Amino acid sequence: MKRILAVGLCLGGTVALFLLLPAYDAAQPHGLSVTRAGARRVADAEARKLGIPVEKAWVDVVWEGSGVLEGELSRNPAARRRASSDPVLGPRLGGFVVTYFRRGQEKFPDYGFVHVARDGAVTSARRRARAEEGGGHPALEALRAEADRFVASRAFPGAPGPVYESVRPNVLSARTDHLFRYRVDHPATPPGVRLLLNVAFVGDRLAGWQLSEEYADGRAFKYEMGEDIVGSIVRFALLYVLLAVLLAIFLRKYHAGEVGVGIGAWLFAVTLGGLAVTDVLTAQMLGHGTGMGGTDALGTAAATAAFKLLFFDVPFALLVSLGWSVGESFARERWGQRLASFDALVRRDGVNATVGGSLLTGLLAAPAVAAAAYLLPWPALAAGLLTPRLGEETQFVLGAVGGPIASILGAAMSALVVSVPGLLFGLGATRRVRGVSLLPAGLLFAGLLGSGLGVGRAPVGPAGWAFLLGIGMPLAAAAVFFARDLLAAATSVFVGSLLFGLLPLARVLEGTARTGVVVAMAVPLAVLLALAAAGLASGREVSYSYEDLAPHVRRIVERERVKAEIEAANRIQAALLPSRDPRLSGASVASHYGAATEIGGDYYDFLPLGDGRLGLAFGDVAGHGLTSGILMAMAKSALLVQAEYDVAPRRVLEVLNDHVLRTAPKRMLMTFFFGVLDLGTGELRYASAGHLDPYVYRAGAGRLEPLSAWGFPLGVKRRDPFGEHVAVLSPGDRLVLYSDGLIEAADDDGEPFGFERFERVLSAAGLRSAEEIRRDVLAAVRRFTRNRPPEDDQTLVVLAYEGLAAAAA
Repeated sequence: MKRILAVGLCLGGTVALFLLLPAYDAAQPHGLSVTRAGARRVADAEARKLGIPVEKAWVDVVWEGSGVLEGELSRNPAARRRASSDPVLGPRLGGFVVTYFRRGQEKFPDYGFVHVARDGAVTSARRRARAEEGGGHPALEALRAEADRFVASRAFPGAPGPVYESVRPNVLSARTDHLFRYRVDHPATPPGVRLLLNVAFVGDRLAGWQLSEEYADGRAFKYEMGEDIVGSIVRFALLYVLLAVLLAIFLRKYHAGEVGVGIGAWLFAVTLGGLAVTDVLTAQMLGHGTGMGGTDALGTAAATAAFKLLFFDVPFALLVSLGWSVGESFARERWGQRLASFDALVRRDGVNATVGGSLLTGLLAAPAVAAAAYLLPWPALAAGLLTPRLGEETQFVLGAVGGPIASILGAAMSALVVSVPGLLFGLGATRRVRGVSLLPAGLLFAGLLGSGLGVGRAPVGPAGWAFLLGIGMPLAAAAVFFARDLLAAATSVFVGSLLFGLLPLARVLEGTARTGVVVAMAVPLAVLLALAAAGLASGREVSYSYEDLAPHVRRIVERERVKAEIEAANRIQAALLPSRDPRLSGASVASHYGAATEIGGDYYDFLPLGDGRLGLAFGDVAGHGLTSGILMAMAKSALLVQAEYDVAPRRVLEVLNDHVLRTAPKRMLMTFFFGVLDLGTGELRYASAGHLDPYVYRAGAGRLEPLSAWGFPLGVKRRDPFGEHVAVLSPGDRLVLYSDGLIEAADDDGEPFGFERFERVLSAAGLRSAEEIRRDVLAAVRRFTRNRPPEDDQTLVVLAYEGLAAAAA
């Protein structure tokens, strides 16, 4: 059934991709048939004609579009598509810019540049000169005639029938440069835009030509850098804030021995290596428009790449490393089986059915994962609220050395950041808080992390909406994670990122450019499919024994085993203690129980005995924790059995003592108080096994008195029998039972709260209700200790006796 579902998901995702992609392709480079390397060859030939020393230059090749035309056409996708195929506007919309820089000299001015259109035609070629180079001050008329002859001598792609308009001289000390401007009239030109062909002269020498566009009203074009700046700030902030959070959790867990660093270190090295290679491939693109004073172009590109490596790549790799170390410690507690195939790969055991099944699941889910990235923004795009843009993936493919092949590295980095810090940590760290699942918050975190770092963000604008709606791919990967495992999710993001970035280009490119894109998609798919087939054919499932687990994982397993036992004991203990205070005729009760650890050793209970009598039980096991809780449970079970036969306090303690002696570990002691209160007469018959004396506040006299009843604790062989005592409560009196955790509660200096303070609080609140006395005592202890965590269990029971006559009234 799961296999049929996976195949159906693959087919559905493929159909969805081909239905959604046309809505996003308006800004894509339709008809591009020349590769980056091919554009370089065309540009070199043209540059030599202009006298540019190609062999001496440091060359970079980037993809650039027309800011003016893109800005005017971006709001009308249909017009943008028509412009792509227009013979005049099409060559101007975008192409490869090949720039030749001087080696060993400041980056600007460069030797010159050549623009190569999508079909390989040269649309601009300019040679530049330094200000100190000579060239004379030629007559304007002679240059104008030469410019006219040049314009008439050839056809210019994107500039048919140019008409002379004006000249702009630039007078320097050693020469005068001229730029002759020719207007290009075209009916499909966007309103308010003028198309130009510029012919340049450096001194008296022809320096080439250039297509340009400008606003008809004369205003200058302004590059909108705001979105890019805000996007970079968000990306760095997201990276560093999350890194700080992960580091804090890692240090705490590392100190507790709950995380390992082996796989995390391996992931750090792999991620940083992949990013470093990516930096080399994209250094030209990243440093193209950047200048650093007297630094040459090569040094500028290297410095830009080094800056990215130091301030982005290293933190990114640390994010992946810590995401694994911390996320694994969370996820193994809940989803250990979902890490099995990933573990197998790390152990270099990749050819098995477990890994093969995960790879195949990820491959089949990849089209749906890629489609999810396009699906969320699609309604807003169809409604005209968003506009198609070129997209980071397309710019990366067109501008990086190696072109489409370099996108494989980018997809691998996307898979790592989504699957490890996004899914493994983001989902693994979620818990239920007060019955509310935090899983939706984990999913939102994974989605925003992926979108913030540019994974699967749809090529639309404005950038803010693209960020918020770019969570589709990580969310789809989370579904794969829950359906299969971590390796399947990582594979789906890797292949999905390739499809997301390359499939739109495969639809619009032509010739060798399309071939490179198809190969970049096909090769990884074929390799993964072969690995999946080999693994499934082996028929061997991965199974790890406890001895195979890493030491920190064993500690996690052991901790979880103990945690489960403690949780079970907590549930048992909660069932042993009263769920609420009893409602009595003639008296009211208020109680408090606070354990110092997960399992406390204090015990109290109220036993309805019939005939208007109430049994009061109060015990305190020496120490606290699991053993104390077990002894307390044993005492209660014995008490309940004895209460069915004889509830005389002395007899109850004798039976409990015998039970503790026979069943409890040696040197385990328990103080215990048991009394039987007649709610009609106020008579209290009680016996004590070494427990702290209860207090009675006498309302009539306004004084506090202890109910002394000396005796050894339970668990001690005794020569003397327990003594039984009688006290009579009058209406308005208050009975207070308590554990030593309240008396011994200490402040920061180690001074205990003590009996004196305890008695003062009881005396001051003696005439108040049971609930008010309880609140006053606990508040006084908290104030004294300044809310320090208790070192022993703290239990308090207050009974306010009013008598049956008062209750009847």
